[in-house]
Amino acid sequence: MPASLAKRTINPKTANGAYTQSQRDAQRAALILAGTEQARQSILLPSPPDATNITFQFINNTVAPPTGGTIFLSTLASFPALEGSSVAMAIGFMNPCALNTPHIHPRANEFLTVVQGSLIGSVMLERDSGFGNADAVLANYTGMLFPKGKVHWQFNNECEPAVFAAAFDDADPGRAEIAAQFFSGLPADTEFSATGNQLDTLSPEQISKLRDSIPSTFVTLSQDCAKRCGIPA
Repeated sequence: MPASLAKRTINPKTANGAYTQSQRDAQRAALILAGTEQARQSILLPSPPDATNITFQFINNTVAPPTGGTIFLSTLASFPALEGSSVAMAIGFMNPCALNTPHIHPRANEFLTVVQGSLIGSVMLERDSGFGNADAVLANYTGMLFPKGKVHWQFNNECEPAVFAAAFDDADPGRAEIAAQFFSGLPADTEFSATGNQLDTLSPEQISKLRDSIPSTFVTLSQDCAKRCGIPA
């Protein structure tokens, strides 16, 4: 059985460990209204040297195959201290054979660095005559830039877990899943050519089945890789 990543508990002396979501929302609202850096400091650091409000705990929620893994984000919703900072962060825990499904970040560039294991990173290119990918094998401590608005994905093609750290240049980078958004946005009575050949069409019933089968999770499992690595489906 391939190794999996150990789960760790959340640190209570962090912003996401010490407060409820409603408390974090209230803190963010106060930061938005703060007119000066001194006012921000009084909100974020009211009792120095306590740094709870500017500390964040990333945790791995899904640790055992056949789950693909989890991506834990620090954004405005979970970490109010980011208000006004123009930065956000994600830690991705990708189990063996995990695919971080094709997606875009509509408001941010992403600089992703592998800190454990190995991943394949890919950016889908814009071209007038067809499409292509720019791919790279990201070994430990190798980074890759995923430009704002570009479709991209990462895949762990190994039988060992991998971890990445990803920085964003917007505190609210957003994420849009390509397949899920495309099929969920189609009208229920749509019928269209899947290949450009009018003999090959997707009926409304087929589209509905596709819509229901597309995973809603950030990270899914490659079945071919799972079979090679001895991971039960």
